[in-house]
Amino acid sequence: MRDLSAGTRGDLLRGVATGAAAAGGVAVALLGMPRPATSAPAPSAQQDREILQLALLLERVQAGFYAEALARLPLRGELRQFARVVHGHEQAHVAAIEAALRGAAGPAPALDLAQATADLDSFRATAAALEDLVVGAYNGQATNLTPATLSEVARIASVESRHAGWARAIAGELPAPDAVDPLPDEQEVRDQLDALGLLKGSP
Repeated sequence: MRDLSAGTRGDLLRGVATGAAAAGGVAVALLGMPRPATSAPAPSAQQDREILQLALLLERVQAGFYAEALARLPLRGELRQFARVVHGHEQAHVAAIEAALRGAAGPAPALDLAQATADLDSFRATAAALEDLVVGAYNGQATNLTPATLSEVARIASVESRHAGWARAIAGELPAPDAVDPLPDEQEVRDQLDALGLLKGSP
């Protein structure tokens, strides 16, 4: 992963957190609402598995990120409480999605968390950007899921939205800066995850 100064990394993370908003800017300007994620085939069991694979990737990244922060950083007070609580939630989410995928879960990704957990400021900024990304990913895929899977995924997504608000508050950002959120498609989610530099081999 590329080496980023604190200022440069902060700029990048802010860009990731708002990247999907820029992509949906025309729809927001014209309609006052975010554009939907790119159209997908009608919901099916196969499509559910593909979306759950994406969700599992994100949840595994989150779980690894918070585990690394708890082990490496001198977290205190609310910051430590946040990391511990959210780490526990992410572990539970990983277990639930792995169970839903059964034998199709696949191996965990190789992570590169050195820069994201280099100091407290990097941790705060990364947590806010990552949680925003995950909420967008769940919302963007919601209408592509079958009703049964959506009912289960919604229970995770609602908790992730609370994580995002908490992370933003800890980072000194408005918990809910906009009236409506953009809905990134799968490729946009993967591009933004790559931009965060948390996966080994990210550009």
